Amino acid sequence: MLPGVFRPYDRDRTVAVENADGRTRGLGVAGELAFVKDGEEYALRVSAEADGSLWAVIADGTSGVSSYRFRFLKPGVPDAEGRLTVDFNRALLPPCAFAEHFICPFPPPGNRLPFDVPAGERNLLAR
Repeated sequence: MLPGVFRPYDRDRTVAVENADGRTRGLGVAGELAFVKDGEEYALRVSAEADGSLWAVIADGTSGVSSYRFRFLKPGVPDAEGRLTVDFNRALLPPCAFAEHFICPFPPPGNRLPFDVPAGERNLLAR
């Protein structure tokens, strides 16, 4: 777990991202979730839900290798100062990992972490 801070944009923005069905669509982003790992600062573009909770689409060094090609991270609701915890153990498989009829956004630019995240949900179990 890493301490993080939400830095909201002055207004919501939309970035164009490819989706699991091969089409490009807009993904609304409300700001950045900044955190420090091993002395380096990273900032993920995050979306916000109506209740104030944040979520991000992320990829990392394990994506498509030992984990699904991308995952969702849901760090929760920031406190009044924007602080929250970045816990990669809470990384989730997107719905499109389970069925092809779900349309999931790929990570927006900047949300591919240059390190491995060997935590959270990683792959479907073989049946």
